[in-house]
Amino acid sequence: MPNRQKRPRAETRCGCPARMLLRMDDELERWYVAYFSDAHNHHVLELRFSSMLLGHRRMSEADIEQMNDMRKEGIGVSRIHDFMASLAGGYHNVPYTTRDMHNVNAKQRREGGLDAESCLRYLRECKANDSVLYYKVVDGEGVLQHLFWCDGTSQIDYQVFGDVVTFDATYKKNFYLSPLVVLSGVNHHNQTVVFAAALVADEKEKTYVWLLQQLQTAMKGKAPVSIITDGDRKMKSVIEQVFPEAHHQLCAWHLL
Repeated sequence: MPNRQKRPRAETRCGCPARMLLRMDDELERWYVAYFSDAHNHHVLELRFSSMLLGHRRMSEADIEQMNDMRKEGIGVSRIHDFMASLAGGYHNVPYTTRDMHNVNAKQRREGGLDAESCLRYLRECKANDSVLYYKVVDGEGVLQHLFWCDGTSQIDYQVFGDVVTFDATYKKNFYLSPLVVLSGVNHHNQTVVFAAALVADEKEKTYVWLLQQLQTAMKGKAPVSIITDGDRKMKSVIEQVFPEAHHQLCAWHLL
């Protein structure tokens, strides 16, 4: 806005004479300190608080992963920061603020949005070559939340071998915290065939209901005779809502 006025800010410069001069050694092709003076005319921040300076604040990959795991459980950023401080022995030992954590979250959402656009573009290109390819997307606040897809070959396999479907949601979450769900079966050669796959934003009952409803739509209403899942108790209710005639069975591999 051309007529927008900036808010007046208090003058913070104090003419501090402290300085450092760097020069380049042309022979060694290295920088060196030619002059240094620490004659500050103001209070200097204590070393133990230096990690709070803007140029020093950062989140490690391990901290980001820990934050993401806790966010997935519904824990807020402030409480996560408190937890990090308790592990580090105090807030002064945590080299980032809650604002930094929010900025990391926002960056992950932006990157996820760009990747989502690439993913949808790829699916549209695939559908141009496979007219029966089915995919369904749920967006929320401009961010892709759920994505279900299955191609024509998978649909044919399901019509022949889809009496027994394995619902596998045990894959590790990816960088964007989206669990990968794979719906698969076995063909007449005892080989695994994938019927469909989905990326979902969470593992709530209503999300899995939506997922099975997409399978039902993609497969023209054909219901499996049996659905094999892990020990997740909510799957019993999910299956009863979408495929009430199907038998729910537990996978022995997940129980042992």
